Amino acid sequence: MSELTVYSDAELQAIQNIERKALKVLLELCGTLSIPCFLIDGAALGAVRHGGFIPWDDDLDVGMLRSDYRRFLEKAPALLPTGYTLQTPYSDGACPYFYSKLRVDGTVFMEYSNRKLDIHHGVYIDICPFDSVPDDERLNEKQFRRCQRRIRLFVLRQSPDLSAPPDTAKRKALGAVRRMLHCAMKLVPRRVIADALERETMRYEGTDTKAVAFLHYPARKVDYMLRDELLPLSEGVFDGVEVPLPADPDAYLRRHYGDYMEYPPPDKRYGHKPWRVEV
Repeated sequence: MSELTVYSDAELQAIQNIERKALKVLLELCGTLSIPCFLIDGAALGAVRHGGFIPWDDDLDVGMLRSDYRRFLEKAPALLPTGYTLQTPYSDGACPYFYSKLRVDGTVFMEYSNRKLDIHHGVYIDICPFDSVPDDERLNEKQFRRCQRRIRLFVLRQSPDLSAPPDTAKRKALGAVRRMLHCAMKLVPRRVIADALERETMRYEGTDTKAVAFLHYPARKVDYMLRDELLPLSEGVFDGVEVPLPADPDAYLRRHYGDYMEYPPPDKRYGHKPWRVEV
């Protein structure tokens, strides 16, 4: 296969059905553990604008405050039903993400850059920790930049390839440079980079800041909420399932997408374009 997958409508529907069931499992598990979670990104947009999946979307994203996220990672694996795996940067040394995924066993949703990695490649729900971020603009930007540098180093160490097949001479050269840098980064113990990244994301943990953010998102103050925009959580509906949303989903979605009720142009209506899909 030389190009990224463009799956059929039937395959997209199958992916969404699998993720919908996984979302129910995740919500039930969070309920059992009394751990609050909330839909974010395209999942939140889908709940508000479509009452379910964005028609062309192929993933779901759920957020948790850092303290809840840590407790979830500790307690959830023992309670997961058969057919699901919690993939975390702590349980899987080959994992190229520094957040977690609820993977569905017996399925494949493989990204090009990770196709050579010995990891679980199943259809997934992203589980994203939201950390306290400083109110001071200078400190906020400083923390964000430090996190992003460490994330790039972590991903470079873990994954040798670009996000898509190189189709030009320039891209092929970039791919070769990346593989060389990856080999060099493999000399650095994974734990060194991971610990540095975790310290930075949690730098303001326990402090009385006004906002929280998912610091892995590549743009600052986008996956970001004031605490009173997040809590107490509100309720929405996602394909007939009651789901938790931020207290003020409008404020969150406007910050994230701008005029979120306006559809993107047709040529922008696509999901992740995976390398390989089996559902």
